[in-house]
Amino acid sequence: MDAQKYRDELLIALRMHEISGARVGDVLAEVETHLAESGEDPVEAFGTPREYAARVAAQLDGDPAKQSRPAVLGGALGTAALTLFGLEFFVDGFRGPAPVVLADLVGAVWMLLLIVVAVGAAFRAGTALRGRRWYLAGAVVAGLLAIAGTNVVDRLLGDGPVLFELPGWAAIALGAVLLAGAVRVLVVAIRRGRVVPPA
Repeated sequence: MDAQKYRDELLIALRMHEISGARVGDVLAEVETHLAESGEDPVEAFGTPREYAARVAAQLDGDPAKQSRPAVLGGALGTAALTLFGLEFFVDGFRGPAPVVLADLVGAVWMLLLIVVAVGAAFRAGTALRGRRWYLAGAVVAGLLAIAGTNVVDRLLGDGPVLFELPGWAAIALGAVLLAGAVRVLVVAIRRGRVVPPA
């Protein structure tokens, strides 16, 4: 395999394991240096990009350079929740008072949980050495259930009581704060993930 192609595939494989950009830069530099000095085929020297990334990730378990799966899923859930509720409050605020009914709350929680399951399964499909099709199928099923579930919740609880109502200005302000929180979380994730070559 061509060294540049190997490097590109290894970069993607390492990122799928939620390894920090700084550590990814170190690993890529080590691979490039070894290949330049030895002239070996990268697959013979390190195994496939997916296999090598899995070995690196296993060595980093518990290390701050690699986020744990619960941390990744928690971050995804937090970002999705801030974005979903932020957009809903922000847009609804321009229409006047924003009532929150039980169906809205239950539907949003259902969708958020299944989105996190779908994202987790999709990441697992990208990092697993075996059973990738099952993880991918699980991601698709979770996504479909998220969509179908909200329709079922609306039918069952659509006429439920109003839990509370915010004035338009308060809904806009709350939505803006939640969206700013989502942007902040994303900025931190982007900074952590930026691949930095070793000094």
